[in-house]
Amino acid sequence: MIDLDKEYKKIRIRKIRIAIIIVIVVAAIFVVLFNYFKIMRGGRTAFKEAKNVKLALNMLDIEYYAKGKSVFEPGKRHGLSKESLERIQGILENDGVIEITSYDSDLKMVTGFTYQIDHYKVTYQYDDGLDKWNVDYFINLFNY
Repeated sequence: MIDLDKEYKKIRIRKIRIAIIIVIVVAAIFVVLFNYFKIMRGGRTAFKEAKNVKLALNMLDIEYYAKGKSVFEPGKRHGLSKESLERIQGILENDGVIEITSYDSDLKMVTGFTYQIDHYKVTYQYDDGLDKWNVDYFINLFNY
């Protein structure tokens, strides 16, 4: 004889297990998608700020050209004088790190720089008349 009470309990336990697995899978998918869109939104924000950095560098370089100076100072850590760095950060109102990687003295313009804020690093390169942008996301692996 089949005990219907035991069979009913087995079916009920199986349904509960399936429901728990479904909830866990849906929650995991939600967490992954949430983080993906959060990272992408932050990347777009960093990219917009880097484009503003490019405009500020161009504007400041034009101003310095009129004074017979250049925005690029190769002896400095970031390729910018302290005054230039403070003016750019004052214009942009953020605390990202700007580092000039290349400057064309014939064109009198910055042809490469990196902009780093939070976990994002935006790299700009002017090559053959085209602007090339790259946005990277960094994850901290270890803290000692």
